[in-house]
Amino acid sequence: MNKYFLLTILFFSSSILFSQTNTGSPYSINELGEINFSGNVSNLSMGGIDVKVDSIEVNLNNPASYAKLKTSNYLVGTFFKLSSFSNTIANESISSSNINYIAVGIPVKKFGFGFGVLPYSSTGFNLQSDESYNTNNSVNTRLFAANGGINRVFFSVGFPLTKSLSLGLTTNYNFGKFEYESFNLYEGVNYGIYSNSSSDISGFNYQFSSNIDIPIKKDLNFNIMLSYSPSSILNSVNTQDLYTSTTNLINLNSLGDFVEVNLEERGLKSTELRVPKKYIYGVGLGNHNKWYIGAQIEKRFSSNFENRFLNIKNIDYRDSESFSIGGSYIPEYSSLTSIWKRTVYRFGVKSEKKSIIVNNLPINQFSLNLGVGLPLSGLSKANIGLEFGQIGEENNLIVKENYWSIRLGLSLNDIWFIRRKYN
Repeated sequence: MNKYFLLTILFFSSSILFSQTNTGSPYSINELGEINFSGNVSNLSMGGIDVKVDSIEVNLNNPASYAKLKTSNYLVGTFFKLSSFSNTIANESISSSNINYIAVGIPVKKFGFGFGVLPYSSTGFNLQSDESYNTNNSVNTRLFAANGGINRVFFSVGFPLTKSLSLGLTTNYNFGKFEYESFNLYEGVNYGIYSNSSSDISGFNYQFSSNIDIPIKKDLNFNIMLSYSPSSILNSVNTQDLYTSTTNLINLNSLGDFVEVNLEERGLKSTELRVPKKYIYGVGLGNHNKWYIGAQIEKRFSSNFENRFLNIKNIDYRDSESFSIGGSYIPEYSSLTSIWKRTVYRFGVKSEKKSIIVNNLPINQFSLNLGVGLPLSGLSKANIGLEFGQIGEENNLIVKENYWSIRLGLSLNDIWFIRRKYN
């Protein structure tokens, strides 16, 4: 396989990545959208723990893992997700699919580095509500829809400081666009108000991580992982147009007045969005090429998040926190007779207090993960993961989301940067 061909696929496939929407969840109104898991399928199948470091597959969410890489590693991940939404009034379902990540990891003499592209966050929903308005018992029909997301191009480097300690750094360039539509129609009023807004997002943020590998005895190691992402600022360039219309289905026959809002006068033409700082703490214990178990806590300081341009009622924020536990098992790593004995079996669970608060009700999420790593030619693997989860609760104020997803990740390995001596 030609490495230059793979690099071409990496960047041309990114155009597909940027044009897709990864979600249909109403909870994607959260902060910068629904935050996607930025790590590998293999790590997600273990509940999303990042403490496990592999010498043949880098962990995209742990830059210190590049320090341990022994072979060139090419990664691509995709997913399909089916979600159902319910409250005391209605039930709906929606499916979504997309590319999760495309990345390359390269070891050199004294360190490892890599780069790639992935969707950081996604927004995509369409909400409608009918509510009584004033003392005349008229009805206010409100529609609110959003789509878009933020993508990341990243560069990571990891290097061994000592035999047991590795450090890593990831630099992310974020870019993307959010589009918002709203429509308000009052009973007895011929024309409603239609708003079309957009925000173009760009900016950098960073992640630092460290891995400590402590040998306990032969083939038994204890691992500690620490990660810190400092708070950073993304720039948002905004536009907004207002129409009057007889219907939310805008066409030439239904349009009334048109106004392009002067956001410069209101100080909203260019605003700032703060990416909250984040800490990750992980520990793990494993027998080399046999079994591994780990746990992780992630804290994200989101309570001060504010979007001045998009001020949505009934939405507040809190600091989020998640706890994950997971592991893997290989029956017989060196088996020559059975592919199933060389398969990696993975499991994990994750519980999360999400940062979003809707109608004064905090939103929580729970997920169960299962997966396998099927050996391919050489050191390569096909990683398959299943996730089952729930977000929120079912009542008349919020929506419960039940979902399942299947993910496929390819981890292709070879020593492609060494010239062959023999044909």
